Amino acid sequence: MTIQKARSIRKILVPTDFSENAANAARFAVELGRNMASSVVLYHACRVPVLASNEMMIAASNTDLERESKDRLRQFADRLQSETGYLNIDVRISSGFAVDEIKELVEHEDFDLVVMGTKGATRLQSMLIGSNTADVISHCHCPVLAVPEDARFVPPARIVFATNYADNDFQTLYMLADMFRSFNPEIMVVHVEENRHNRIEQRMLDWFEAQVVASIPYDKFSFHLIHAEELEGALNDFLTSEKADMLAVATRRRGFFEKLTSKSLTRKLAFHSHLPLLAFHARNVPSTPLF
Repeated sequence: MTIQKARSIRKILVPTDFSENAANAARFAVELGRNMASSVVLYHACRVPVLASNEMMIAASNTDLERESKDRLRQFADRLQSETGYLNIDVRISSGFAVDEIKELVEHEDFDLVVMGTKGATRLQSMLIGSNTADVISHCHCPVLAVPEDARFVPPARIVFATNYADNDFQTLYMLADMFRSFNPEIMVVHVEENRHNRIEQRMLDWFEAQVVASIPYDKFSFHLIHAEELEGALNDFLTSEKADMLAVATRRRGFFEKLTSKSLTRKLAFHSHLPLLAFHARNVPSTPLF
């Protein structure tokens, strides 16, 4: 099995619309950046409404809006630097649609992580089902960390990773372990099996565990098989009982994450709106043949 070496988190992009939940995500990102010795870039996309056909007027309005937004963003960056004492914070402004601009920035400036804010159950539901955050997850070449509005940064001690044994999960686990290595968390690999009579699942998990342990240089993995009729309730209960600090998933069109994005599970995950959700897009994670 060949697993590519993961890159450390050197640059973190934090899109903001100047809302309170976006500001909270920025504070979270700064604390994360401080612990990872990463640079943090605050970003805002300006959109100028077209109120007239005069292109010069539109261009002037665009310039004014960019200048005003950059001043506001710089003030926020200065405030964060003053509050946290972390100085490695920069700002970016551009005009256009936020998702398109974020994807462009990630690609051309080589960001390693995007941190975005979400707001409670409604935003969490939107995020999982089809919001800007989901679009960023689908197209960015780096992981996306969605931070709920009431989340406060704590060094993660337990990260839950939901798996369905997909071929990308080995590389994703390697990236996850490397990303948070400085925190030394327990990474709890969980598979939920809805068919209680499926006896092959334990053998599959044992095989998966052996491959992970042999291939990934990290000694704080644990592996958990949960038999439950409801995936939603089982994952919800596990996050609660194990006092998880973060939920990590590899998104894909079929399999576990397809179930994870159901409206039913989203409502139950709303009870854990304080938990950040780290999403790796599987199409951007190199595959490792399994079978």
